[in-house]
Amino acid sequence: MRARTEDGMRWQCLDNQHGTQAGGALRIVTALRIGLAAVMIIAIAGCHPKTAEEDMAAGDQAVQANKLPDAQADYQAAISTAPNDPRPYVALGKVYLLEQKSDPAELEFMKALDLDPKNAEAHDALGGVYAAQSRLELAEAQYRAAVALDPVNTGYRLNLGTTLQKENKLSSAEAEFLTAIGLQPKNAHAHLALADLLNVQPDRRSEAQAEYGEVRALDPSLIPVAAATPEAAPSVAAAAVPSAPAPVTHAVPALRQVNRKFLLTHDSPVYLDADSSSQVLAQVHRRRYVHVIGIEGNYLRIKMRNGTVGFIPASAAE
Repeated sequence: MRARTEDGMRWQCLDNQHGTQAGGALRIVTALRIGLAAVMIIAIAGCHPKTAEEDMAAGDQAVQANKLPDAQADYQAAISTAPNDPRPYVALGKVYLLEQKSDPAELEFMKALDLDPKNAEAHDALGGVYAAQSRLELAEAQYRAAVALDPVNTGYRLNLGTTLQKENKLSSAEAEFLTAIGLQPKNAHAHLALADLLNVQPDRRSEAQAEYGEVRALDPSLIPVAAATPEAAPSVAAAAVPSAPAPVTHAVPALRQVNRKFLLTHDSPVYLDADSSSQVLAQVHRRRYVHVIGIEGNYLRIKMRNGTVGFIPASAAE
């Protein structure tokens, strides 16, 4: 009896040991599974890629902070995430323009148009590249495409009109400026563009003066007060000899040196001189920063990254 009791106790002891070992192993496996799941959750959360929208927003912020390499990286990341979205290609192209890299900018705009031939912004941006390179026929074609796709966009109309004026297509340019004014009657830039167009035509300078008056009423900072003042009534002898009306001239104020960065509020050409009729050297775009090195009347003298120095209207920047 005692031997049987001892055998039973030994079997019970063995069963208890096996149960304890099995329970311990189960607890270890369970803990490992929980730990592995936690590690996977942390890894997934830490490695979750940004969306294209997040990359685009980050790129926009970098541009506003004038951190162009960061903006370029963000837009390229957006392209990797959403390769069929034309927007990051356009944004990246505009960064290249700020860096004075017209060839890669042109390529990005073309990529955007390959994806979406009806992207008016890409057509307008590509037109700006061609206009800056004096490839006016190509610029006109792109601006016309932008206008056709978005006919109520005043900026596209003004860009097309300016290009047509450079091509000496004055009646077509005037039609675009008048349409822009019809769309936005209080757009001082549109009135100024029309005034400058009329002013180069000797028989329409009185109309030009009326438009300059509109500009002064809407935004006096765009144009200085005309240097010419009304003259006294001519004598009878003088009145017998008709004379051509004098062109509108602008005072030429002294250049004041500064060294600041300004945020652009409007797209603008960069002119050789403080005069909208002078040669266009490049284009700058709103929401970008420019390095201002001087102020001459109502124009800002800027220095671009490639060393080019030119002028933009003061109204184009904060």
